[in-house]
Amino acid sequence: MLVCRIFTLLVACLSIICLLIALVTDYWLVAYGAKDISYNGLWKTCVAGRCFAPAVPDGYIVATRVLLILASLAALASTVCLVASFTQCTPHSMHGPLIASITAFVAGSCTLIAVTVYTAESWENNNASIQRTYEWSFYLAWTTFPSLLLTGIFSLVLYRRSPASGYETV
Repeated sequence: MLVCRIFTLLVACLSIICLLIALVTDYWLVAYGAKDISYNGLWKTCVAGRCFAPAVPDGYIVATRVLLILASLAALASTVCLVASFTQCTPHSMHGPLIASITAFVAGSCTLIAVTVYTAESWENNNASIQRTYEWSFYLAWTTFPSLLLTGIFSLVLYRRSPASGYETV
């Protein structure tokens, strides 16, 4: 059981690190033109080496930001609950894996919705001379969804296999 607990904690930590990196980096979508390259993320856009933050970001960008921030907070709560479940000093430590599982599933759901919204709304290529591709920040955000799902599943397994607390142990 200790191996499963450690594996779950490692996957949770990896998930939150990947999610935060994807959230703050600017290589979500890259456009290759005849002369210049432009790239953008959730916070700024860079064209021909000049970067700027849009004065009024599109609605889908705001929605993606909010959902990924909520996902980061839920993933952090999941990780904290998993760390707390290692200690048996708290009276509610038996429910740590259950809370970690729920928050990991919430974080995964927020991530899935955020990246799906970004994917659906960002892909408009009206100019045939410009090649647009999703880049590593985008794919890093997508990879956090299965890792958060794994965190939730393994946390639920930990909860189901943990010894019962209270009157059930008597």
